Amino acid sequence: MKYLSRIGDDEREYTFERREDILIARSGDRMIEISLAQIGDGEALSLIIDGESYDVVADVRGREVAVQVHGERYAMEVEDERERAAAQVAGNKLGGKRELRASMPGIVVDVQVAVGDQVEEGQTMIVLEAMKMQNPLGAEGSGKVTKLLVEAGETVAAGALLAEIE
Repeated sequence: MKYLSRIGDDEREYTFERREDILIARSGDRMIEISLAQIGDGEALSLIIDGESYDVVADVRGREVAVQVHGERYAMEVEDERERAAAQVAGNKLGGKRELRASMPGIVVDVQVAVGDQVEEGQTMIVLEAMKMQNPLGAEGSGKVTKLLVEAGETVAAGALLAEIE
């Protein structure tokens, strides 16, 4: 799966692959092997890249991601290729039904909304664990939760419908 990140005007494309306990990150001709360990509730990570250790704190709010490394904070937008394609097809849809789907197979570890709840764009609705990482899935727009099709502990396939918002 391709991921696109944007910091200011700088946009980069990445792919990730897991090989046992190593995460392989590729961007252009560059390949990096990352040993990754989650610390605590998932916002803090310990990375070893080329033998050097990094403690990273990530704050994910929808597509907005802020990471702190060595005391410096970097804010960026991150989306996967499916999210980008869906956004291009949908345009800036102001109303109507929106679907929250699993971007990859995984296990639902937390459902943070209920049917009838009002949500804001980017608000985390469901947390999905995939490849030993927790991925918060946020609302793509403001609205009311009209359907909730999963609960914590369920295994879901890539593309599975998790919730609907109107």
